[in-house]
Amino acid sequence: MRPELRCAIEWRQDESRQSPGRLTGTLLTYEKRATDRPERFAAGALHWPNDGIILNLSHDRKQPVMRFAPEVRGMGVIVDVALPDTSRGRDAATMVKDGTLRGLSVEFVAEREDRVAGLREVRRARLTGAALVDDASYGNAVEVRQRDGDALLQWLLGGDW
Repeated sequence: MRPELRCAIEWRQDESRQSPGRLTGTLLTYEKRATDRPERFAAGALHWPNDGIILNLSHDRKQPVMRFAPEVRGMGVIVDVALPDTSRGRDAATMVKDGTLRGLSVEFVAEREDRVAGLREVRRARLTGAALVDDASYGNAVEVRQRDGDALLQWLLGGDW
């Protein structure tokens, strides 16, 4: 089984109206310890292919939603993409909005790691995929919001959007 990390997500209306919504969330925050295991990723540890990675549903590679390239913002590895107007894209938007899927989980291959006082510290890893999942190991609370909720969510999460 591939190692995985779970992180929070949110759903926003797509202002272009050509998508079932905008998926925004943190795949991973560098230097932050997982809530369910003694593990963290060193700053800059992740790398991925130039053409991005596949987002799937619940780590089922037979249920791809889309390919995307994550962004690094500060210490966070971020997803901020319009979901495709496909049956899986619409299903993903519905499941995030209704709270069925509340987080993101990364799939990775550790290339270099250390143990520091019982804590696994991943120093370098290849990001091989991401999944929408029911719970997050890394990340903050998730909220579905419309555009006018931006300031409230930014305050709640303490992040920049």
